[in-house]
Amino acid sequence: MGRKLYIHRRSAVFTVVIMSALALSLTGCLTEGSGTEGGTTVVAGPDDVPGPPLTNPEHTICDPFNAGSSARDKGLIGNLVYLTDDQPRYSSAKDYVDNGVPIQSTLYFDKLFVPTRSWDLGFYTQAGELVLNHKDEPLYEYFGLHLQSDLMLAPGEAPGWYQFAILSDDGATMDLRDNEGVLTPIVDNDGVHPTRMGCSMRSVYLDTDSRVPFVVNYYQGPRFHISMVLMMRPLPEGVDPMAAATDVECGRSGNNRYFNYSVVPSAPTATYYDLMTRGWKPLENQNYHFPEAAENPCAPADPLIITNFVIESTTRTSVTVSWDTSEPATSKVSIKNVSTGVIVETAEDPALVTHHQVTVPGLTANTLYAVRGISAVPGVKSSISDERAFRTPR
Repeated sequence: MGRKLYIHRRSAVFTVVIMSALALSLTGCLTEGSGTEGGTTVVAGPDDVPGPPLTNPEHTICDPFNAGSSARDKGLIGNLVYLTDDQPRYSSAKDYVDNGVPIQSTLYFDKLFVPTRSWDLGFYTQAGELVLNHKDEPLYEYFGLHLQSDLMLAPGEAPGWYQFAILSDDGATMDLRDNEGVLTPIVDNDGVHPTRMGCSMRSVYLDTDSRVPFVVNYYQGPRFHISMVLMMRPLPEGVDPMAAATDVECGRSGNNRYFNYSVVPSAPTATYYDLMTRGWKPLENQNYHFPEAAENPCAPADPLIITNFVIESTTRTSVTVSWDTSEPATSKVSIKNVSTGVIVETAEDPALVTHHQVTVPGLTANTLYAVRGISAVPGVKSSISDERAFRTPR
């Protein structure tokens, strides 16, 4: 094994890293600390003067959970902590964050989409190295994440009230932060449980100018699975925005209910895709913005970004989808029959355009499908959209 990333014992006060000059993204990265204290690598706390962005590739470890292109100013930033053998086994995400031993690094993701997977896969660096604890063991249980970002609408999303939900194993919470730094709980899916859908206590109003700071705390307690997916949907018509979100899946749980973890990568189930047909979607990279403008050293300098991916129309035997790209690119579609698992791709349209529209024929009536848009600048770069699900009419 090559160079190892170690966890060090915590100081008396847990310091949450909020470096305005460091606001990067959660395609995820772990960036090693900015100073030393007694020979141990340490990180800057909120009262410290921020240092320069740590973009040296030798000190930047990009998390493998979310492969693909992401905007350099979008995502979440946070910390990874763990419990030592002599600490209580908490059942609250906040207890983990407040009492856990921090890895002397900063954690970044482009989005929160970790489908249910086996507990023993660990945190792999971009170079394929496992993150290890102070006992030289892989870190895969009794750890916590403290993450923050600004919530915003993605291009093409309409202003209005939005409900939120978290699919997690184990506990996770989402809080909004006001201008005075006071946190308001929005989703409480805390506690030890298999993958469970925790739904919002009330809805949040978002318009095209919204930048709503929020915090997500998560922990993985005892084995055997982990998952973390942050979801949203427009408030259904006639529902009180101050009422708790309602959906047939709210409060339901099961490790194979939403994702099949027996395959790698984990595969969404029909139950998960049915959520999407009811308006739910995982927050995508464009829904997250760093608290302060900066660049993500893990993201390409000029990625091909797909936005506005929508299902325009469906018939019993076809679907039409469209999307935009940040620069002229080709067009094709990947579509999966959820019942059979069969995935097919359309022929690539070589025309280089920024607005893409593709109709896929040959579908079966009353069938659940999942679809993605794919674009490429030939020989240079490519991008795949987030997934959308639909059911063809009877």
